[in-house]
Amino acid sequence: MSSQVRSNGTAALPAAVPPPRTRAGRFEYRVPPIVNKIIAVVVLLIVAMRLDITQGVTLGAVICVALFPVWIPVLRQFWGARLFLVVGVVAIGSGIWLTALSAPTHDTSLGQAFGAIAGLVGLLSGVGFVLWARTVLPDSQIAIWYGAGILLGVSPSSELYAANPWRFGYSVALTILLLGIALQLRRRGLELAVALVLTVVATMTDARSAFAFMLLTVLLVAWQMRPTRPTRGTSALRAVLGLGVLGLVVFNAIQALILDGALGEATQQRTVAQLEETGSLILGGRPELTATIALMQHQPWGFGVGTAPNPQDVLAAKSGMAAINYDPNNGYVDNYMFGGHIELHSIIGDFWAGMGIPGLLLALVILVLIVRSIGVHVASNTASAVLLYLGIKAVWFMLFGPFFSSSVLLVLVLGLLITRTAPAKADAALLRLAPVRLWQ
Repeated sequence: MSSQVRSNGTAALPAAVPPPRTRAGRFEYRVPPIVNKIIAVVVLLIVAMRLDITQGVTLGAVICVALFPVWIPVLRQFWGARLFLVVGVVAIGSGIWLTALSAPTHDTSLGQAFGAIAGLVGLLSGVGFVLWARTVLPDSQIAIWYGAGILLGVSPSSELYAANPWRFGYSVALTILLLGIALQLRRRGLELAVALVLTVVATMTDARSAFAFMLLTVLLVAWQMRPTRPTRGTSALRAVLGLGVLGLVVFNAIQALILDGALGEATQQRTVAQLEETGSLILGGRPELTATIALMQHQPWGFGVGTAPNPQDVLAAKSGMAAINYDPNNGYVDNYMFGGHIELHSIIGDFWAGMGIPGLLLALVILVLIVRSIGVHVASNTASAVLLYLGIKAVWFMLFGPFFSSSVLLVLVLGLLITRTAPAKADAALLRLAPVRLWQ
C-alpha cells in the first residue's frame, strides 16, 4: 500500500495491511517450516523411544493420535496409505467382534485386549505421522532421528541384553543411525562401506539373521552401483523376482558358511541341532510357524484380541509342532506362546489370531507395500542401504517376528518405504492450525 502525504508535507506511515482472508472471512495461520521440523524431530524421538504409559499405550502413540488432523491430509500423497489405514480400522473392529464371539468357550483378558488394540492404533497413527514427517524432513534425517530414539530407548536391564548387548540392544538402532548418516552424506560408496562393516560385526556376534539382512543389503547396494544405460529400464516386478532368487541364494550360502563354522562354534552347533531335529533351518529356528498353520486349520476365523487359548487350541498347536519332530512340551510353548494369551512369534500369525481374516488382509497389505516399494526403488537404482535393510528386516518380521517387539520398527519401515503417488507440492508439508476468525 502506498504512503499518503500529510498536509504539512511529511509522509505518513503506510496503513497496516490486513492478513489475508479466506472466502469465509477467516484468517488462516501457517506454522513456519522450522517449527514443523522441530515437531517432526521431537515426535520421532518419542515414538522410537517407546515410552510406556499403561497397558501397551505409549506416549508416542498418544501424541500421534492427537496429531491426526495434521497427518491425515497427506495420506493421499502416498501409494496405498489410505488403504492401509482403512483396513487397519476394519481389523480392529474384527478383533473386538471375534473376542465377543469366542467368549463362551475361551477366557478373555480385557487388559490384553486393550493393549493389542492400542498397539495397532499406535502403528496406524505412527505410520501416518512418519509420512507427514517426510514432507518436512528428508528420509535420511528421519532415519537418523528415529535410530537415535531407538538407541535412547535401549533397556540394559533385560536378560537378553546381558547375554548379548549388541544383538539384543544396540544392533538395530546403530544400524539405522549409521546408514541414515551415510544416506545424508549422499555417497553410495560410504553406504556400502558402512554396510560391509556392520556385516562383519554380525558375523562376530552370533546373529545369523542380522548377518543375512546385512549381506543382502550389501549385495543390493553394490548392484545399484553398476554402470547402467540411462535408457534402459527395469520393471518393479522383475526386480522383486530377482530379489526373491537372490534371497534364496544368500540363504543357502549362509547356511553353508554356518555349517562350516564361519560364524563361530556356538552358531554352528545351534544350527546343526536345529537341522537334525526338524530337517530345516527355518522350521528348526521358528517352529511357531507350524503351530500357526495348525491353529489356522483348527479355527480358521481366528480368536480375537485378548482371547486365551483353551486346551483344545493348545493341543492342536502342539500337534503341529510335534509333526516336525519338535518337542512342544516346554516352558517356551506353555508360557510364552500360550500362557493365558496367543503369541505366534509372527506378525502375520498375531494379526490372524487377534483379528481373523481382516487381520490377514492387513498383513497382506503391509507386505505388498513393503515389497512393492523395494522393487520400485531397486528397479530405478534409488534404493538406499537404510531402506533396503529396513525392508528386508520387515519382511522377516512379518513372517517370524512378534508384533509387540516389531511394531516400533514397522512404523519406520512403512513410513519410509511407502512410495509417493506424485511429487509433493512446495506447501504440502505446512502444518495448518484451526482458522481464527478476525473479522467479517
